[in-house]
Amino acid sequence: MNFDIVPAANFGIDELTALWNRSYEDYFVPIAFDRAMFERHVRRAQADLGLSRVIVADGEACGLSLVGRRGPRAYLAGFGIASAQRRRGLAKQLIDAQLRDLSAAGIAQVQLEVIEQNPARQLYRQAGFVETRTLEVLEGSFEPRVDAASTAPDTDALAALHAACTALSRPTWRREWPTVQGALVHDGAVALGTATGGYAILLPTTLPLNTLLDAAAPDEASAHALLDALAQARPGARWRLVDEPEGSPLHRALTARGATLVIRQIEMTATLQPQPTFSSDSSRPVRS
Repeated sequence: MNFDIVPAANFGIDELTALWNRSYEDYFVPIAFDRAMFERHVRRAQADLGLSRVIVADGEACGLSLVGRRGPRAYLAGFGIASAQRRRGLAKQLIDAQLRDLSAAGIAQVQLEVIEQNPARQLYRQAGFVETRTLEVLEGSFEPRVDAASTAPDTDALAALHAACTALSRPTWRREWPTVQGALVHDGAVALGTATGGYAILLPTTLPLNTLLDAAAPDEASAHALLDALAQARPGARWRLVDEPEGSPLHRALTARGATLVIRQIEMTATLQPQPTFSSDSSRPVRS
């Protein structure tokens, strides 16, 4: 088998969308994207197509590693091999090459989330990732226990709330401030805040399931106040929150109010060592 690993930037958005869908065939949950959905995912993840990689085997693009970058940190925003090409060792070739190239680009840390039962956990362990914490996708409908006043915080106030809660419970990449800010600007997301310091980012929806891009509170009492405010904002709504760290104030409030576990994910982190580069007039390595 002949294969090559090339930048994702070598391909058009339509080609990458199709490759994404083939890479996630028969996955644990449906993740099929159309072009607009893929472009939104790339934007929210701050994916760098020049740093992302595609594996081409026997002349056919058959695997994708999509990487977001924020300074010296990177995020694996999608990784998979098309079903017809699986179990040929291509995934190992792709992840190893991706990490080498990230290290060469000055990336010091890479994070990802993987569904608990996904056998790819072993692939990531072998590549040098370690499991750092458990994250849960939770769903639930809530009746307000008391009347809860809510606000629509401006950008500065929301940024301060986000920073305060981040100090207590670190958000995942797709719930960090750049993602939240982008959703408010581009996706019609709405911010809801409470007097006790909790906040939620509500995505527009025409479906029975209401998605929270992000939500947090400084303590469990504040988290309950936030759930009361959400229940009043959209009475009878069923809410979904993705990647909530197990044991956070909001996680405790959600489970106490009957939210159910949909998916459990494992956050994994790889620490990369900087690679030496060579000057043009010497064979001696120099650190960049």
